[in-house]
Amino acid sequence: MNYKQLIDKLSEQTGNTKTRTKEILGDAVTVLTEQLSDGKGVSIPDLGTFSTKVTEQKKVYNPHYDAYMMVPPKRVVEFSPAAGLKEEVKFLDSGDE
Repeated sequence: MNYKQLIDKLSEQTGNTKTRTKEILGDAVTVLTEQLSDGKGVSIPDLGTFSTKVTEQKKVYNPHYDAYMMVPPKRVVEFSPAAGLKEEVKFLDSGDE
């Protein structure tokens, strides 16, 4: 499902216009992004939890230059799905492959 299909489906299910649905989804993504960039987590029931963690500085080999280089620490986003979501996507139907 792409962004347009998501907007269409949400608009259909909520009864909002596609324009209004796009605004609401955009606002939700903005709030989620702001919270994560501040280092705070976001928990959405029945979906899961978005959080951040800081990776350590590490030494990696770059074969292009045949040398080691240091990768600085950075903050990365993690997603932990809710139990209900895990259970829902756990099993494949015969036609899903």
